[in-house]
Amino acid sequence: MTLHEKAQTVKQLALQAGFQKVGIAEAKPLPKADYLTEWLGQGQHGTMEWMEHFLQKRMDVQQFYPGACSVIMVAHNYYSAEAHSDRPQKGKISRYAWGQDYHKIIKKKLKHVLRALQESIPGLEGRLFTDTAPIQEKLWAEQAGIGWQGKNTNILTRDYGSWIFLGGIVINQKLEYDRQIQDYCGSCTACIDACPTRALTPYQLDARRCISYLTIEYRGQELPEELAPKLGNWVFGCDICQDVCPWNRNARPTTETRYQPAPENIQPQLAELLQITEEDFKKRFKKTPVFRAKYSHFKRNVSNALQNSHSA
Repeated sequence: MTLHEKAQTVKQLALQAGFQKVGIAEAKPLPKADYLTEWLGQGQHGTMEWMEHFLQKRMDVQQFYPGACSVIMVAHNYYSAEAHSDRPQKGKISRYAWGQDYHKIIKKKLKHVLRALQESIPGLEGRLFTDTAPIQEKLWAEQAGIGWQGKNTNILTRDYGSWIFLGGIVINQKLEYDRQIQDYCGSCTACIDACPTRALTPYQLDARRCISYLTIEYRGQELPEELAPKLGNWVFGCDICQDVCPWNRNARPTTETRYQPAPENIQPQLAELLQITEEDFKKRFKKTPVFRAKYSHFKRNVSNALQNSHSA
């Protein structure tokens, strides 16, 4: 098989597995890889110490997978058209967490793709990843032509906006590679202007001020006093910088049934969430990304949202 034929086989199998976009990059040093060390050095990752681990693997794909020749990147659309409520007594959960946890869904699809590739291309071996591995997925998605990293630091695409999950496979064979696409953010600053905590500057995110970080990753018993009132009624994650992005006007509803939102999670009553027991929390959110917040921190977020609703 030629490099072109191998690449076409990769793309056909990935699309057949249900991914909406697929691109391929050469496994070589990333142009922006050093930004991670600068970001970490400035402490903008907050309490996410795990991002400091396996730094060499994050910086060098050869450290992540020795013998790497190509990085296959895929995108999976998760958009649901339902809207958050602006009523103060309603809580807000980020769209990506309305349905089932994407990690297992994407990993299963990637495993299927890798097995099919091994059957189709002799000698092919690889390692898959989605979100939890020490690899800079957004930079590889940009390198593979999936989209460009926008001013809100998310990967933006012209056909699905930024409502996509990323995943990939590093393999030991060369392929025909895709080109990076240009940055289409232009002079737009909608995401930066809309962020209530001022977490964004163009193409940079200070996680310590990010609502998603504060409601998901931040493990303090109390939210930072300066920022807590600015979180509004978000109890898990935040979609503000995506909701205002003009490219998300192109969003299309997902066809993945497991991403379909559970009705009770779209516009939940804060008063109801405040009364939830740990057992009920587990039953309701066990299979969703919300479970990552842990019960005590989720209740912390709900209490803060209720307090903010009283002063709204």
